[in-house]
Amino acid sequence: MTAPTAPARTARITGILRRTPATIATLVVLLTAGVLSRGLWTLRPQRATVREQRLIAFLGMLAFVSIEVILALVPTDGPFGGTEPLSGSFWSTAIDVVVVVIIANGLLRARRWAWVVALILLSINVLSAVGLALLLPATDALGVDVDDLGTVELEIGTGALSLLMLIYLISVRGAFARHRRTTVGGAAEPTVDEASALLRQSGGSTLSWMTTWDGNGYFRTSTGIVTFQKRAGAVIALADPLGPAEGRAQSVDEFIHAAEHAGLVPCFFSVGEQVRTAVPSTWRSLVVADDTIVDLPGLAFTGKAWNSVRTSMNKAGREEMTFRLTRLADEPWGVRAQLNAISEQWVGGKDLPEMRFTLGTLAEADDPEVRVALAIDPHGTVDGFLSWLPIYAEASPSGEPRVRGWTLDLMRRREGGFGPVMEYLIASSAVAFRDEGAEIMSLSGAPLAHEYPPEASLLSVLSARLSDGLEPVYGFQSLHRFKAKFQPRYETLSLLFRDEADLPRIGAALTRAFLPHATTRQFARAGLDLIRGTD
Repeated sequence: MTAPTAPARTARITGILRRTPATIATLVVLLTAGVLSRGLWTLRPQRATVREQRLIAFLGMLAFVSIEVILALVPTDGPFGGTEPLSGSFWSTAIDVVVVVIIANGLLRARRWAWVVALILLSINVLSAVGLALLLPATDALGVDVDDLGTVELEIGTGALSLLMLIYLISVRGAFARHRRTTVGGAAEPTVDEASALLRQSGGSTLSWMTTWDGNGYFRTSTGIVTFQKRAGAVIALADPLGPAEGRAQSVDEFIHAAEHAGLVPCFFSVGEQVRTAVPSTWRSLVVADDTIVDLPGLAFTGKAWNSVRTSMNKAGREEMTFRLTRLADEPWGVRAQLNAISEQWVGGKDLPEMRFTLGTLAEADDPEVRVALAIDPHGTVDGFLSWLPIYAEASPSGEPRVRGWTLDLMRRREGGFGPVMEYLIASSAVAFRDEGAEIMSLSGAPLAHEYPPEASLLSVLSARLSDGLEPVYGFQSLHRFKAKFQPRYETLSLLFRDEADLPRIGAALTRAFLPHATTRQFARAGLDLIRGTD
């Protein structure tokens, strides 16, 4: 074979460099459009949020492997030339795709190993491309025809892409450089005792006592403590942050920052208006319940609106029912045994275990600060009981904790007992709390019973399925109607999240938070066609 002349060799090399696949040009256009849309001509990627940096890295790796798939399967043509399908093994390409997808997913979830492996693979591609580029001028001396190199232009093009991705990953190393934790807490995570003490000092919402229950984690901020549960790759902050009211916005900001740096999806569940206004303006909010609050000062069951409650009270008097507001630890063994039997009977008739998260059990009712309301018939049999959680106000100037009200948690009744026992217990409790000087009584919100706006279609479907499936079990919708008998005022409780893309993970996380011990078989028996979230 006659060696090509210098002009011919130069023309061939130039042709190789010009035959970079059209996909590269497309990617450059997309990157340029993205830069323009965010105003980042200064090439300072740190302006993007940590989540956006990881998302760009994820999409970049997917674009990278998409190019390989396109080049392997179909011929391409564009302003920079054309390519033919590669002749390599299908399995080789498939393995490459799987590896890159795993790395891309790791980058999206802030895995440091994925960032390191990506740097290594990209560096190898860059070095290979540089080696080929340096080899081209020496092809004549080596007696190698450039045409025999086959896909060298693809290798050089891949190297150029790899260099771009390599530069980007290094520039946003802060999004991956830290050792990834499985939670948002730090080395000195607060204890439940610290959370309880802060609640008594600064006060809290009607749901704040639930933050002291088992299963919760705590994140310390510069102004307070955020209670959360980690489920299915999401961290659900429960109720308003603990601490002084003026510092809650700072707690919200620090929690979001820590969750995103841990590669987790942050959200806030059952929070009030103050927290809703504290999240970034781009966040979304959905109403998950209306907290039903009864103002106690001056409460009197008079007027037509209270007819059903008065009827229940009068019937209880005729049947000689006895009301007792107590603490579980103060009750004798016989009464405690009856409460256990009532609860076991209630749970035993369900296809699902007791719900948790914002719904307690007898274990939570056994706390000395929780009060229990009993309805006892003339024979000493407990026909029903309630548990009430304390609602703390800000401590007095002398530092003395102050309880300003009570939140309803457990509602249990004995089968075949006094019919309107729940109305009787709630009304009697309201009178007792009023006489003690309490300000409010919360009947809490019925989870998943709220109607969602049309734009929240995804979570609306999830909530509807949960609510419909659980109605025969927990009666959320009928419970909501029952609470309306006590003429409450309503305060909105919201779910706050970044955007709709987070809703599937949040939905799985909430399902597991409410039913942490339910099995797949139990979900199926309850008719819940939901994806089971895993920790």
